[in-house]
Amino acid sequence: MNTTAGTVNGDAATADTAQVKDHLRAARDAAASAARQRAAQAQEWGRSQLSDVQSRIESEPYKAAALALGIGLLAGILLTTLARR
Repeated sequence: MNTTAGTVNGDAATADTAQVKDHLRAARDAAASAARQRAAQAQEWGRSQLSDVQSRIESEPYKAAALALGIGLLAGILLTTLARR
């Protein structure tokens, strides 16, 4: 009698395990799909931002050069100050 009950319980546990595995696979696939979609969106956003910056630099090269010089100067001052401490 105990072997029959053990077999039935073992079969139920196997079925539950298979169901949990299927559920986890489906969740993994959904998460992977969502991650791929977000990565594609981020890539598209990055490309559009790069294109926008490039067009701004091309339309106003002197302003872009002055801005880059100012940022470089500030970064140099900051790094020099931090290095002296």
